[in-house]
Amino acid sequence: MTDHPDDSRAPLSGAALATRLPGLLAGLRSHPLPRPIIGHTALNLIVSAYILAMLNAGFWRHMGEIFGDTPLQYALFTLSIFALTMLTLEFFGPGRLQRPIAALLILVSASANHFEQSMGILIDREMVRNIFETTVTESRHLVTPGALRAIILTGVLPAALVFWPRVARVGRWHQLWRWPLGVTLCLAVLVGGLFSDFKTFSAVLRERKELLAAYQPGATIGAVARYGKQQWKSGRVELRTVATDARPGPLLAAAQKPVLLVLFAGETARAQNFGLNGYDRQTTPGLAERGVINFPDVASCGTSTAVSLPCMFSPLAQADYSRDGFLSQENLLDVLARAGFATRWIDNNTGDQQIAARTGWDRVDATLDPAACAVECTDEVFLPVIESTLAGITQNTVLVLHMIGNHGPAYYLRYPRERAQFTPDCQSVEFADCTLPEIVNAYDNGMLETDHVLSRSIDMLAATDKALTAMLYLSDHGESLGEGGLYLHAAPLFMAPETQTRVPMVLWLGEGFRDALGLDMDCLRARAQEPASQDNLFHSVLGLLDISTKARDPALDRVGTCRMAQTG
Repeated sequence: MTDHPDDSRAPLSGAALATRLPGLLAGLRSHPLPRPIIGHTALNLIVSAYILAMLNAGFWRHMGEIFGDTPLQYALFTLSIFALTMLTLEFFGPGRLQRPIAALLILVSASANHFEQSMGILIDREMVRNIFETTVTESRHLVTPGALRAIILTGVLPAALVFWPRVARVGRWHQLWRWPLGVTLCLAVLVGGLFSDFKTFSAVLRERKELLAAYQPGATIGAVARYGKQQWKSGRVELRTVATDARPGPLLAAAQKPVLLVLFAGETARAQNFGLNGYDRQTTPGLAERGVINFPDVASCGTSTAVSLPCMFSPLAQADYSRDGFLSQENLLDVLARAGFATRWIDNNTGDQQIAARTGWDRVDATLDPAACAVECTDEVFLPVIESTLAGITQNTVLVLHMIGNHGPAYYLRYPRERAQFTPDCQSVEFADCTLPEIVNAYDNGMLETDHVLSRSIDMLAATDKALTAMLYLSDHGESLGEGGLYLHAAPLFMAPETQTRVPMVLWLGEGFRDALGLDMDCLRARAQEPASQDNLFHSVLGLLDISTKARDPALDRVGTCRMAQTG
């Protein structure tokens, strides 16, 4: 006797499934999953509890450090923060806005929590600026499969679940008093919790800024609001001229050939991994052989390009710097143009950050050097720019080259494989896929590539007989490579480690340049050993080029004060 399979258990063919699918869907529609009915306040309580419990890992870590030994204060501050989260939902989500606002806050908190946990990134105003002003190339390195997976699981799915229950809505007139009452009650609990031990809590909020900087969604909402306010104010600033008396000094005016300064604005190079600064790996072998002047102790103005780059070209010192202050007055490029220099800004990064808004700028492309741009353009793409500038130079020129440098997390794209000396090196934007030594190897290979580009640039400048040449390299900010659980950069300055705020700076002078402009090399080397910062750039470039102006501060000029006519 032969056994026959039960036809009802046999797998459906594609045609059979297509035949039965309309019936299956009709059955689901006639017997839908039951949707619970929930009150407005109950939904806010659930969402607040989820956001606080699951999407605030960094906040709870700081809470444990601060209040771990005082359970009562821990409980009271937790109550206050829970009330703040409820207040946010109540205030921004009355009536039918509730579920869209709740879903949005879950998504925001989930995204911020992922990047804080995986890389130590906190969301502040400058991070929001970086998000809005980044390029597609840069941002896609952060939107990784791992990031998407984490945000979908902790953000997208819970946000979708917010729309599953039916919310019992009150009438229109009832809502007129229910919304302000809900907001008032949440505010009362928040204030009551804080004032229960105001002396302690006020001190914590004043001195431990990292606590609320890690709180979601509050930190992100505040950062977006501050960014929006700054952008609105920035559109109303009036430009003030700087150094209206700028003119060539006597040595520059007497020069028999045009002067060319190539100013490399570096990206994400940290002083700790710079070979000339004593790093245990030689990451600057080319510069070490070319007689450069190294500045081993230089501080950055900020920890992100959006802050440091404008700050270093501005006449404002770090203590006085603000975005509005920068936008409301001319910068170094404007002064150089006024003194008769041709200024060119060529970019291989995220743009000029409004520094060249009045003098103009261009972006590199693959036509300059197809080999250097096989995937993303490495900084070797700048070499043809220097070559063409030298070939056609007829007037004093400053060429600013904004590098991609060591911008992470895709360090492996910053150098060609054949020049990778430190292996195995991380070949992923997902740091979780790599060991810490592999990440450091990739970063150091990027430093070697910067050394390669700077060294070849020096050789080109030294070989020309068409101009008096000099080169200055200064990185915008540093980088964290896992120290203290931090990666990348852009940490708020109040808590940023030195790995993000100490940067390399190098000066090279051609023989004809230093002779024509009367610069004392021994004096320069001695001054380079003194502590410096990006505050010095504006004044030192003016001094280097012998530009006469009352706007140049001799106390901040590390080059012009070494002019032999002034020392002898």
